[in-house]
Amino acid sequence: MNLNGLYKFEVHKNPLFKKLSMKKLNLFTLFLLCTATLMAQSRKELKEANISNQTEWKYDYSSGKEVKYKVAEYIYDANGNVLLEKTFNEKGTLETYFEREYDSNGNQIVEITYDTKGKVLKREEFKFEGKLKVEKKTFTPDGKLKSKKIYEYKTF
Repeated sequence: MNLNGLYKFEVHKNPLFKKLSMKKLNLFTLFLLCTATLMAQSRKELKEANISNQTEWKYDYSSGKEVKYKVAEYIYDANGNVLLEKTFNEKGTLETYFEREYDSNGNQIVEITYDTKGKVLKREEFKFEGKLKVEKKTFTPDGKLKSKKIYEYKTF
């Protein structure tokens, strides 16, 4: 059904839904809720606690003994925005590396992605009108514009 350019999704008519039992659907919903609850602290909480960096550790017991390894590192600004993010694999090897910049409203305006050796893979720049993202530009490692995405919003 088309309502002002939007489509209504009717779950009961979706063939995928018919294949899922209610039990599986409930478990999936519970998983999504738990995942959202367990995600990182909010910017407000980080700011109020004066957190400048965070390290995530994982403890694996599948081998019968405790194996600890670093999962991620984050560096925050005074407003709780992530300035630097690094993720690691189970061997402790760096997998991804991101640097971010923010405007005075807390909107992320730049994200630079690096490879494991510190070489720029891409640069993304974002434009905002207030809190609404209106444009995203992606640049190649040598600074050439690769793509641009425009976001349009309609009100009720």
